[in-house]
Amino acid sequence: MANQNNVLKTVERTILTLEVLSESQEKLSLSDIAEKLSVNKTTLHGLLNTLVILGYALNEKGMYSLNSRIQLLSKANQNNRLIIDRYHHYIDKIAYKTSITCFLSIRTGSHHYMIIDYIEQDYKLSINEKRHDFFSTISSATGNIFLAYDKPLLHSLRKGGFITPVLERKIKKIQQQGYAVDVGQVEQQTFCLAFPMISEGKLDASLSLVSHSKEHLKSVLDRVKLFLTP
Repeated sequence: MANQNNVLKTVERTILTLEVLSESQEKLSLSDIAEKLSVNKTTLHGLLNTLVILGYALNEKGMYSLNSRIQLLSKANQNNRLIIDRYHHYIDKIAYKTSITCFLSIRTGSHHYMIIDYIEQDYKLSINEKRHDFFSTISSATGNIFLAYDKPLLHSLRKGGFITPVLERKIKKIQQQGYAVDVGQVEQQTFCLAFPMISEGKLDASLSLVSHSKEHLKSVLDRVKLFLTP
């Protein structure tokens, strides 16, 4: 079981490394990538060398970037584009009807989500850090949507013993009410509502609203639920 977990961890690190390289407009050093992923540089160095050998990454004097072979994996980008096309009109409508910042996120790996589309209003997103760890706290509304509605993820985390009784109760409540809320636990004076975007019985993404005003966010809850009703 330990060996299997190590293999899964290596696969996850590999995918996240490729995503970090794909998001950067510039070449990145080993230290840059290690800092973004919070991983050991020695481990990362071996992983990057493997990607270079396989043709998925380039190493030019210690600066890393994607190589052309990565196009073989472009179906993932196509899928992101499909999700954006499917849900952007919700973001557009909600953001401008409520004057609240709205964003769309997808899951990447077992502990992270990534913002793929957004419209800023009253709150400025830290878009330079588009990937977020949703499992570092049980208070993240966006992260809790993935825990509550991504069935394969929840099954895997339950088997691994990561879902505590407290978190189980929180997940059940989110599933019952149809949304998750973060009232400043993650970041002071920041409040967030998140909703599952589901297609054909599967979670596509999380649609989130974030604001500095708790009252403003609460006042638009029913309107947003109405916007999202098919």
